[in-house]
Amino acid sequence: MINKVLPILALTAILIGENVFSQSQDSLLVAAIQSNTYNLAVTDGKFSGNGAEIIRKAISEAQFLLVGEQHGIREVAAFTGALFLEGTNSGFEYLCIETDPFIASVLEEKAGSDVEAYLDFSKAFPMSVPFYGFKEEFDLLQKAVKASKASGPVLWGTDQVFMTAPRYLFSRLAEIAPNKKAEQVALAYLEKAKAAFEEAMKTNNPSKLLLYSLKPDDFKTLYDAFGKASGEATRIIQAIQKSQEVYLLWAMKKQYDNNHARSQLMKKQFMEYYNRAAQGGKLPKVVFKFGSTHTYRGLSAYDQFDLGNMVSELAEMNGRYSLHFNVTGVTGQAQGPFGPPRPFDNTRSMNPVIAQVIASRPDTKQWVLMDMRPLRNSVPDKVLQPVRDMVYGYDFWIFVPDAKPVTGF
Repeated sequence: MINKVLPILALTAILIGENVFSQSQDSLLVAAIQSNTYNLAVTDGKFSGNGAEIIRKAISEAQFLLVGEQHGIREVAAFTGALFLEGTNSGFEYLCIETDPFIASVLEEKAGSDVEAYLDFSKAFPMSVPFYGFKEEFDLLQKAVKASKASGPVLWGTDQVFMTAPRYLFSRLAEIAPNKKAEQVALAYLEKAKAAFEEAMKTNNPSKLLLYSLKPDDFKTLYDAFGKASGEATRIIQAIQKSQEVYLLWAMKKQYDNNHARSQLMKKQFMEYYNRAAQGGKLPKVVFKFGSTHTYRGLSAYDQFDLGNMVSELAEMNGRYSLHFNVTGVTGQAQGPFGPPRPFDNTRSMNPVIAQVIASRPDTKQWVLMDMRPLRNSVPDKVLQPVRDMVYGYDFWIFVPDAKPVTGF
């Protein structure tokens, strides 16, 4: 009997010891994060709280500042606006956004004017602008365009063409058509795009949009009408064709291929902007605002070495560095592309260690800024494991209690 009991007791002691050791590791990790956690707010468009100086010091020698956002909450626009304005003191001039290059150009033109100019465009081509058709988001663009000293485009759009945007692009093709025949071709496709948009809205079925139904013969017709010179018209047709490829991969449930094609397109189009801006011999300094998977350093949640990883490597090759900020709500409401705002509760999926740190804060209404950089040297890797991806994927995590949705015009 004794021979049977002793191994059981030994195993129990080992399990208890491992549990105690694990708890002590978690306590050490929580304490380490707490010691690098600060309050943050945006007051009158500028950072405030004891985390403000941490950000100011961090960005002074950076080349790229990347904001990974939870879409649809107004605090992201407030944070990015304050970051851009602070960055102008260190030479930041460009804002890279999650739109295509053509919509980015329209947004820059309208942001340099007034809200009415944007509203006129929005009435002509409703739902053609992803993310920036809200007051807080458009206000961010106005601040960036006004504050930048760049001689070239301030807004860099590197994404694919939004699925509802071809109406504007066919309208633009008609404007720049080299002859009457090309103009008629563009106008014919504009009418098709408008009819498809109305059908998609009526049936609540995005697959009715023209972008999904264009065939190789359609692109041949467009190329034949406009020629294949490397001008704006050719770039527009190529952008529509590439964007269709991205969307069809998703429709075919080839999610990896879809995300890979999209990330490759983002990187290619970013480098086109970057190389033009670098022609004067000065390193372009850029602020980014994208969904958080695109601004991650390392392999993203979608298994891509995405735009964020590429520019982090580029900065290092230039003898600089990139800083990556993740801004997300704890609870609150977020505005989707359609319909009313929806409540969310991110505590359900939050890392337990991070949740414990947030819960320990005395003021539960303040934004929480976690600086992950010191943990990379001060905490043993074994202890760091529960939050390892968070520590290396982003330099700063900003958590917003009771986040508010962006608002329409």
